[in-house]
Amino acid sequence: MNRQHAAWLRITGFLGWTILGVSCVAATETNATAPADPRLDMVRTLQATAPHSSLGDQAKAFERLIGTWDVQYTDFATDGKVSHRSGELIFGWVMDGRAIQDVWIVNPSGARKEREIYTELRYFDQKSQTWRATFIDPEGASVARFTGGAAGADRIVLESQDFDGTETRWSFNDIRPDSLVYREESSRDGGSTWRMTAEYRMKRLSRAPVAP
Repeated sequence: MNRQHAAWLRITGFLGWTILGVSCVAATETNATAPADPRLDMVRTLQATAPHSSLGDQAKAFERLIGTWDVQYTDFATDGKVSHRSGELIFGWVMDGRAIQDVWIVNPSGARKEREIYTELRYFDQKSQTWRATFIDPEGASVARFTGGAAGADRIVLESQDFDGTETRWSFNDIRPDSLVYREESSRDGGSTWRMTAEYRMKRLSRAPVAP
């Protein structure tokens, strides 16, 4: 190989890498400016990265739950039967940080081939100074309204009377940075006595980043 031929190879090689680099940049810019999937427009509009400033210290009640949790579900039937299932709970700020939405997922088990999925929307009512929540079960066509809030440093309690005329209490207990215990209880005597209907033990899978 003579010097002229070697020099020509170096030049063409350099030009080839330059063209490839420009092509990659152009492709990246094209992808970056590609139109967003319109099916996700509502999701992007709903999501928020932090609580709204108007919530003040009230945001702390549920702020510590933001993120994704592994859930071990245990349900107690009235006949004494106990069932165990697994799934996830996802908490996130929505609607400019004025509300919190959570999504409950129960994995398929036994004869059931599809997952169960439920959601709750929570917001702080400035007039009553309480947190309000609406629970929606689309498959079972069920809706329930809850009211409550923090009950001490490591507990949140919400109550409802929308389930078959019984008083229902849902609570997040022993709240730690990476674990908590959720309990569902019912009362038929106005809250004098309570029966445990479910206990869910949760371990954190991810934590939402702290907003700057």
